[in-house]
Amino acid sequence: MSSSVSAPARGTSVVFLLMPFALAYGVSYFFRNVNAVAGPLLAREFSMGPAELGLLTSAYFFAFSVVQIPLGMALDRYGPARVNAVMALLGACGALCFGLAQDVATLGLGRALMGLGSGAALMASMSAVHVWVRREKVATSIGFIMCVGGAGALAASTPTQLAIDAIGWRNMFFVLAAFGAVFAVWVYSTKAHIEPVAQAQTLKQLAAGVVEVFASRPFWLVCLPLMLTLGTMLAFQSLWAATWMRDVAGFEDKEAIGNVLFGLNLGMTLSFLLAGWSAEKFLRYGISQLGALKIYFVLAFAAQAWLMAAPTFLPHVAWGFFAFAANALVLAYALLASWFPPALTGRVNTAVNVLCFSMAFFLQFSVGALLNRYPATAGHYAAAGYYTAWITLVVLQVAAFAWMVYRVRAPDPAHKPPLHHINAPK
Repeated sequence: MSSSVSAPARGTSVVFLLMPFALAYGVSYFFRNVNAVAGPLLAREFSMGPAELGLLTSAYFFAFSVVQIPLGMALDRYGPARVNAVMALLGACGALCFGLAQDVATLGLGRALMGLGSGAALMASMSAVHVWVRREKVATSIGFIMCVGGAGALAASTPTQLAIDAIGWRNMFFVLAAFGAVFAVWVYSTKAHIEPVAQAQTLKQLAAGVVEVFASRPFWLVCLPLMLTLGTMLAFQSLWAATWMRDVAGFEDKEAIGNVLFGLNLGMTLSFLLAGWSAEKFLRYGISQLGALKIYFVLAFAAQAWLMAAPTFLPHVAWGFFAFAANALVLAYALLASWFPPALTGRVNTAVNVLCFSMAFFLQFSVGALLNRYPATAGHYAAAGYYTAWITLVVLQVAAFAWMVYRVRAPDPAHKPPLHHINAPK
């Protein structure tokens, strides 16, 4: 993106310019997680089993993933304001479709449109930040946007349950559709402040950058454990955490489950706020970005072990701990981007996104399919199914992490290394 058209030069507040991007991201995060609360209600109303509910909810991740590669090229070609406005409007249409649905197929279409519309929210926000914000304030600005996203996730817990009780789930989605449309128009209004840097590039040139990213071996070494761990967290956060609390931890009260989900999403929001700051502190003690990433992987594994070993022991803290550690892995985005030329940053980020959200789609559906193989009792899924699924996921995460630790040794992240320096085995 070009910084030749600066917001201050035009007398426009940077906060005003970034606010619609941040709010659109908050709505996208609400879309992602709302089924954790609404899912059991939808399952009863539309007579869905766990596999069907998992497939419905994961339609968000599938659509989100499919759009990432063309999205990365579009952001470079047309700029974040135009792209994000169109996508936010698609998300609003998805919420409207979801609210009007009379069958599972229409619910799935609405859910997919919400995922499609949310695809640009964070990537477009990051592009806008790099145009309008001074370099020393970039991390703070991105943290602000991600905290607004976290607020959207917090809203998709106890507040959502209260809203459903007050106005019904359909009316809630109609309200969301209205907010999405307003934010789309507001985002579009900022287009004059951004000049796309790749507007002269051909489709072939843009696609060549995508190929370069996916052909990188160190990219895959980091992305494999990232997509498994972050994908597991996303799959549980947006659906299975609530049913786990009901079926394994024994929580029957909907508001009590909503409060645990609030703790989970609070942990995620704190992670967005503190992950970058903690990475800077680690550097002061000689721990690189890669080293910080390894620490957060280990913490995420420990949190999952806690949740499986003692699901009723301080569940608010345990789920918050898991969300904090797993979401701190977004440090990998900056780390991987530092291993590529700056012109590929957008395509690196969207490549990471497509892998993580594709994995979240696959895992969310797979957990539901596995639960379907165990007998349900009085509307409760079997605890054995949850444990089989989650233990398998943790084993895969640890194996991929061990492979990364063994094969990747990166130099000082303050410098942008040639990729061949990272290819060498440990």
